[in-house]
Amino acid sequence: MELNTVIKTGTWSDAADRINSNFSKTSTEVEKIKLSSTRSKGLYPTIEALKAAIPSPVVGDWAIVGKTIPGPIFHCETKGVWSATGMNGGGGSIDLSGYVIAEEIDDVTSIL
Repeated sequence: MELNTVIKTGTWSDAADRINSNFSKTSTEVEKIKLSSTRSKGLYPTIEALKAAIPSPVVGDWAIVGKTIPGPIFHCETKGVWSATGMNGGGGSIDLSGYVIAEEIDDVTSIL
C-alpha cells in the first residue's frame, strides 16, 4: 500500500484530500486483514452453491465465489446473509475436501 505524502507547505484543502485518501487506503487494508481471518468457508463456483452449502453463515464468515482465484469475496456481516464485499481475493490454502474425490486403486493394470 502506497500512501500519499502530506506536504506541509500546501493548502489545507490539498492536505485534507491527501489525508482522506490515506485513511481510505488504510481502511481498505484493514478490511482485507479482517477477511483473512480463520473464518474462511472455502471456494464455491457460484453464489448459489455457497448459499446451498452454507445457508446460515455466522458474522465473520467469508468465502471466495468463482472459478478462478483471485475471485469475488463474499462476507457475512449480518447473521444468515452473504454479501459481496466488492473485493477480490484468494490464494493461500483452500480446503478442497468435498470437491476432490480420491479413489483407491488395487490393480493398476485395470486402468491402462
